[in-house]
Amino acid sequence: MPVQEFDMAEVRAIHERVIELATLGDAAWFENNPDRRIRIRNAVAMEFNEDIGSPPPGMLVRTLVLEAQAGVRLRQPVAILASVAIDELGDEALFTLFMQVAPPDAKNVLKKLRDAKVSGAPKPASSR
Repeated sequence: MPVQEFDMAEVRAIHERVIELATLGDAAWFENNPDRRIRIRNAVAMEFNEDIGSPPPGMLVRTLVLEAQAGVRLRQPVAILASVAIDELGDEALFTLFMQVAPPDAKNVLKKLRDAKVSGAPKPASSR
């Protein structure tokens, strides 16, 4: 069976769709978890514009998603030991991890977003 070849426009379209789906999933998660500002999830193939490479043995690539303001999120790849129960990590630990692995540009963007008032609907109050 011949291997299907893709041209660059098709690859770009697939890449954009992958990012869109990851973004929609993040938006839904934050909508369903209004008391949270950061999450960690499995990384989605092709979700980042650069090749982040393979993680070291015994580690998995995860994505930290930080909601700086309602609807404004930053994503950061991170390699974490496969044995870490990511669902048990709280916001404080996740934010500390984000600040450890984020490049200076991402930290600057975060600071600017937190200092600015981005228009949009405020996050709903937590029902908990």
